[in-house]
Amino acid sequence: MTLLNDVLDPVELASAVDNGLIRTQRHPSLPFVIYNYTEACQYGGAWSPVTLACRGLIVDADGRIAARPMNKFFNHSESHAPVLDPGAKVTVTDKLDGSLGVIYHDGSDWAVATRGSFASDQALHATEVLRTRYGTFAAPAGLTVLVEIIYPGNRIVVDYQGLDDLVLLGAVEIATGRVLGPDAVPEWPGPVVESLTYATFAEALAAPPRDGREGMVVRVDETGELVKIKYAEYVRLHRLVTGLTPRSVWEILATGGDLDALTEPLPDEFHVWVRGIAEGLVAEVDGRAAAVEDAYAGIVAALPEGWGRKEFAASAVRSDYRGELFLRLDGKDYRPGLWQRVRPAG
Repeated sequence: MTLLNDVLDPVELASAVDNGLIRTQRHPSLPFVIYNYTEACQYGGAWSPVTLACRGLIVDADGRIAARPMNKFFNHSESHAPVLDPGAKVTVTDKLDGSLGVIYHDGSDWAVATRGSFASDQALHATEVLRTRYGTFAAPAGLTVLVEIIYPGNRIVVDYQGLDDLVLLGAVEIATGRVLGPDAVPEWPGPVVESLTYATFAEALAAPPRDGREGMVVRVDETGELVKIKYAEYVRLHRLVTGLTPRSVWEILATGGDLDALTEPLPDEFHVWVRGIAEGLVAEVDGRAAAVEDAYAGIVAALPEGWGRKEFAASAVRSDYRGELFLRLDGKDYRPGLWQRVRPAG
């Protein structure tokens, strides 16, 4: 039995929840809570031991950990990824393009949750597959079994030719968080993730991309550290599939929409790209707004005492920001017009 407070600092966890870095979801009918990092955490890069661990962590009403998935891990080129020794001995497996499934016991039977939900479409589908197809399976004591949920209705980019199944990824020791490979679950009755024959991290990095695959997961044998190697072609296709362009980022910002809703379903490496586009657009609008304020102040300072709209107009019409200057004069918001000015090309 491992308690949540044995694994995570309760004060830091409560603070992360209060600050919107971790969200909780209660099971719709049973006394379980799932902890998952938020889009704000991803977007802001607010990674800590607490946020990294909350990637589908399931806790019962007594504070006992019912399931502990592997910590959040990164693409090898990301700043938060560990720096690995190129000669480190590693175990390499295929990076599957589905949804992470976390197997837990709900008190009466085995079930599957996704990273942030007990009742997502993927979780419900996976639980049905587990119970109807693999009903005799039981996770080894002290381990959380992890699977990839793949079925046609959950296709992202990779075409698995109609596969509808739970593919074993490996397991995690609940007490320690140590990540284990598929061989830690020898009784798994379903398909198992493909293992690749690269012996060192350097070999994995040098390996050519495999057609129709997302990439690879690399686990250092000695330390258990994990990194992803995603293929450039997969990333390109994912951007096409999701319609992610500078214009789509601009549309959300220009209309005051929720950028987190755009980034939430995206792989982590896209968050850096989205943040860069968003920060550039905001900086450009802020710069133009400062130019409007400077022009407004200059015009007003040069006008004679008792000036009116006619006198203001005589100077404002010569400005590139004349529309915004009149809105400023009338006390109206001129920033929507500035957002239109920075609209990216299609």
